[in-house]
Amino acid sequence: MEQIKSIIVWGDSILKGVVSNGDSKDFEITPNDSLTLVGSRLGIQIANKSIYGATIQKLRRTQQKNFRTMIDAEFGIIESGSNDCDYEWMEVCENPSAPHTQKCPLEEFCRILEEMILDARQNKITPIVVTPPPLVVKWWFKNICIGLDEKIILDFLGGESERLLRSQDSYSDAAKKVAQKLNAQIIDVRAEFLSHGDFEKLMCLDGIHPNEKGHEFMAQIFEREFPRLKKEF
Repeated sequence: MEQIKSIIVWGDSILKGVVSNGDSKDFEITPNDSLTLVGSRLGIQIANKSIYGATIQKLRRTQQKNFRTMIDAEFGIIESGSNDCDYEWMEVCENPSAPHTQKCPLEEFCRILEEMILDARQNKITPIVVTPPPLVVKWWFKNICIGLDEKIILDFLGGESERLLRSQDSYSDAAKKVAQKLNAQIIDVRAEFLSHGDFEKLMCLDGIHPNEKGHEFMAQIFEREFPRLKKEF
């Protein structure tokens, strides 16, 4: 196996290293995030361009900016979906009868992901699609209701907070299908968390961000999977 030297990462707060005590509006960035840990262990230079709160539209703009500045790397990680499938909950509460769309509709999410994969290749960077960890729904629902009307939000979800997880599932599944369609490599972090047996212990109380143990768990996944990646260029 050839030693990986450099990776650029376009992700959201999951790979940024955000940790929270239960309110995602009150957070910090851990110095022991998964990418910092694995970069140190494997001797890989990692340019982490992940952005808190980013949807894939913002990651695409960041990627284009990086390419304009001629950034170079062997591999490019693309991780998104958890923010894309979310809603503007304040707008939902202010006008619950109005139609509300997800921050990035699924069709647009898939289209932009395809663009990012193809543009990475155009710039001689091997694309890697990474899925986000699953939500802890009961915690995430409580989090999004902070300062808002819980009943309105639950009614909007058809009385099922589990709809939040199914929505995130659909984006993760779609990301894998896009990767498979374009023959891009996948690191399925989501499946690894679900197979853990008690993945709640790996998550912050806000229900969406991995905690310190979760970042160590992801680092172990990356430490195992990075050496298996195949360079396209």
